Amino acid sequence: MAANFWTSPQAKALVGREQLRQAHAGDRLAGLSERQIADLHAHFVAYMQQLARSMATDAEPLLRQRVVGTAAVYFRKFYLRRDFCAADPRLLAPACLFLASKTEETPVHSKLLLHYARRLCTKHGALPPPDLMQLVTAEAQLLEQLAGDLLVFSPYPSLSRFLQDSRLSASQKTCEAAWSILSDSYRTPLHLLHPPHIVALGALCLAGAITQLDLRAWLQGLDTDFAQVHEVAAEMLTFYEHHATPISAATAQQHLDLLGLPPLPPPQAPGPPQQQARPPAPQQQQQQQQQQALQHQQR
Repeated sequence: MAANFWTSPQAKALVGREQLRQAHAGDRLAGLSERQIADLHAHFVAYMQQLARSMATDAEPLLRQRVVGTAAVYFRKFYLRRDFCAADPRLLAPACLFLASKTEETPVHSKLLLHYARRLCTKHGALPPPDLMQLVTAEAQLLEQLAGDLLVFSPYPSLSRFLQDSRLSASQKTCEAAWSILSDSYRTPLHLLHPPHIVALGALCLAGAITQLDLRAWLQGLDTDFAQVHEVAAEMLTFYEHHATPISAATAQQHLDLLGLPPLPPPQAPGPPQQQARPPAPQQQQQQQQQQALQHQQR
C-alpha cells in the first residue's frame, strides 16, 4: 500500500464536478431528480454511521469512525459508475461497511453485522437489511467495481494535527464543531473531489467561523490551496441548508420505488447477537493446557 497520499491510487482517482454530474444518468432517466439522488446518498451514509454506532459490545464500539469514512468513500466511488436502479443501495451500504471493517483491520463477522442491521430496522425503522447471501454478493460486486483499490486515506489525522498546530485543541467548542463537520462531510461528495487534508482544513475553517474564532493569523502560515478550502466550507454550508437532516427510511423507499426497486422483506425480531470470539487470556489459556494435560495423564 502507498504510504503517501500523492502517490496513492486515491490521489489519481480524484474527480471533477463534471464527472460527478455525469454519474447516475440511468437514475435521472428513471425519474429521480438531482436533489433526490443527493438525498439518497446522504441517507445511506447516515445509515452506515448509525449502524456503526449501534454495533457495540460491553460498551466498546466494534467499528471506529474511520471505518465508516472508508465505507462512505467506497459507496461514493461505486456509484460514480453505477446507478441505484442497477445496483440496490440497500444491499451495497452494509456491504461497504462490511468490506471497510476488513480493510481498516477491525473486521466484524457478517452475521453480527446483519444482527445489528436487523435490530436497527425493527427498533428504529431503518430500511430492511440484506440477507447473508445478498450481503456476500454485494461485497463481490463492490470488490469488482473498485478493482482492488481499497486504500483510503483518512482526513481525521490531518484535523487532529491542525487542531494541535493552531492551539485550538483547548477550545472544546471549536474542536467538537470541527469533528462533527468532518464526520458530516462524508454525506457529501467532497472526499472524491479533494485531498483529505483539504477537507479537514475546510471543516476546521468552518468550525472557526461558527464559533467566532479568527484563524487568519494561523492560516497565513500554511502553504495550501485556499480556493479548495473555501470550496469545502461552502459545500458544507450548502449541505447544512438542504441535507442536514437525512430523509426518513420511508422517503428513501419512495425514491427507490421510482426506480422499480421493490421493498425488501422486513426481518424477524433479532435474537441475541453472536459475540465475536476473543482469544483466551494467557492465564486462562495456561489453565486450559494444564487441565488437558491432567486429563491425558488420567487416561
